[in-house]
Amino acid sequence: MTRDINKVFSRLKYREPGIIGEREAQHAAVAVPIVHEKGQPSILFQIRSYQLKQQPGDISFPGGKMEADDLTSAETAARELCEETGIKRFNAAHIAPLDKWMTPYGVVIYPHVFSISETSFSPNEEVEELFTVPLHVLMTQKPETYHLSSTADIPEDFPYEKIAGGKNYQFRRTVFPEVFYEYEGKHIWGLTARILQHFLRVVES
Repeated sequence: MTRDINKVFSRLKYREPGIIGEREAQHAAVAVPIVHEKGQPSILFQIRSYQLKQQPGDISFPGGKMEADDLTSAETAARELCEETGIKRFNAAHIAPLDKWMTPYGVVIYPHVFSISETSFSPNEEVEELFTVPLHVLMTQKPETYHLSSTADIPEDFPYEKIAGGKNYQFRRTVFPEVFYEYEGKHIWGLTARILQHFLRVVES
């Protein structure tokens, strides 16, 4: 028994900690592209095609689901960046990863910052429009923040008899921020705005 528990301790000692639920979640990567216009850095955004079934017309960063043959999340982000914007791979230099995010929607997102050395874009059919926002404009903007809440959707066959309090149990309410940035009438919100906010905080620090 002592030998067995020592094996357990050894396994725990040398494993790399992750996030509970990460293995079962979907995994996606996005690119935060920095382009240089008129001597100043700007962030490249895209407006999703209005023909898409999911989030048509939303503003987003290039990105998508990690595929089985993607060796790293940076590789996924680079592939999606080039496919969606038409940027050539050799003109997209990977700078650094940002913090990964286990979203409330069961998706782990891996954001990566890229420096783009071209300004000639040819977006694919998933993209309605590409536009840039000067970095200094975003860094001096205080985003609007709203707090959304959700409660558990409990099925009829939930085993209340197995928990203390039964049907009177006080389930926690989830509250999460919804952030909005604005530029020339375009509104950046949702997951994209949260990733943008994280990037700006890292830059400012």
